[in-house]
Amino acid sequence: MTATVATATTVDPAERLLAAAEARFRRFGYKRTTVEDIAVEAGTGKGSLYLHFDSKQHVYLTVVEHSLERFLDAAEHALSAHGAVPELLRSLVEATVDHYGHDELLRASLIGDTDLVEGEVARMASDLQRDRIRALLRGVLSRGQDEGSVRTDLDVESAAAVLQESGWALVRTGLASDDPAELEKLLEALNTILGLGLIPRH
Repeated sequence: MTATVATATTVDPAERLLAAAEARFRRFGYKRTTVEDIAVEAGTGKGSLYLHFDSKQHVYLTVVEHSLERFLDAAEHALSAHGAVPELLRSLVEATVDHYGHDELLRASLIGDTDLVEGEVARMASDLQRDRIRALLRGVLSRGQDEGSVRTDLDVESAAAVLQESGWALVRTGLASDDPAELEKLLEALNTILGLGLIPRH
């Protein structure tokens, strides 16, 4: 007789809580979701949640960071292609508009959608996104300097900050506008300006 051993797949409790929280946040928003709601959705108690997270705010920021990681994969893909830095940055803006257009959590924390998230949490989530994007931009600019496609006298830290803020402005425009041609024109202008400011002068 052959014995059959059944193996149960166990999901990490923190991951189960995050999945439940993400489902609630996407459906009801931050303000209308309680710690109790998340615990019930995850099939556990509030005590279990507090073993892994300090607060609802902590849970929300962790959910946003996981969502941000998915976007950063697309962003890194856009920036790892061959081409001039202005073209890569254009690809980054396009990838951002596309991803944020389909991800209401990231969009809410970027533009401050008060139906989905409160101001302080939106600010913290936006800061998180800003820091991660700037790190990506610093990497691209440094790579460009090493390859000779970006001016070596450019301060990478400051340039990354300027590009990130400019990029966010374009992303907001792209998300708010129903006219794709408007974003296209702005991207063309950005490319021209970036080309003048980033490319070495011979």
